[in-house]
Amino acid sequence: MPITTSGIHYEVRGGGERTIVLLPGFGCSIECWAGVAPLLDGYRVVLMDLPGHAGSAGARADGDLARLAETVFEACREIGLTRFVVAGLSLGGAISVRIALDHPGEVEAVVGIMPWNAGGTSPGDPVIEGFHGAYGDLDTITAGIASISQDPAKTTDLVRTMPTVTERMWRGWLGGGVYTSMADELPGLRVPLLYLVGGKDTVVNLDKQISDVRRVPGGRLVLLADAGHLACYETPEVVAREMRQFLSDRAVAAV
Repeated sequence: MPITTSGIHYEVRGGGERTIVLLPGFGCSIECWAGVAPLLDGYRVVLMDLPGHAGSAGARADGDLARLAETVFEACREIGLTRFVVAGLSLGGAISVRIALDHPGEVEAVVGIMPWNAGGTSPGDPVIEGFHGAYGDLDTITAGIASISQDPAKTTDLVRTMPTVTERMWRGWLGGGVYTSMADELPGLRVPLLYLVGGKDTVVNLDKQISDVRRVPGGRLVLLADAGHLACYETPEVVAREMRQFLSDRAVAAV
């Protein structure tokens, strides 16, 4: 199992001139991309477990968004990535935006799949508070995952991986990191941005997602009307199709 010196577990699949780095959501492992990655043929796909998660449990992770992003970026640099697309589910989407803001010369494009609001989650959010208080309680975690799933039979891997998140990461992100705002920085983002958002997402606020994209010059938002927060698990073919279309458009625009 390849691990960088900063403790990030990664896997490289496929080949191609363009590279896509795929980042899981909070509580997930790279297995959240199991249905998506094979459909991105023609690209070199690099999957990374987030700090404090799964194979990257030993990486520094205190829930601070900027530090999470820098740890992931350091891993990208260590394995020799110099120009890449970065895509992330949920928390991975917020980390992707942070990397693009901090390292625009290295990032070709950003895709957020049901991304955590770049403007920050509102205090008192019942879903966030529910998960924050559930640390170590497998029954509550399992019920919480079922409540945000459109098809619980397809999200069982999250039931396995979420309880393995380190306590420092769990409490740091859900107790503070989720409220981080990058909103004022978004107008300065010059990297092409796509948000895939779900019409049935009960975790992330749609109005805030729309606000994020409106702040980014040329930002694009695609509403998947029947998708929930865990679309990478539940409808991977739809996620892959929209990603490929966006990246194909960007390649044409760059010619």
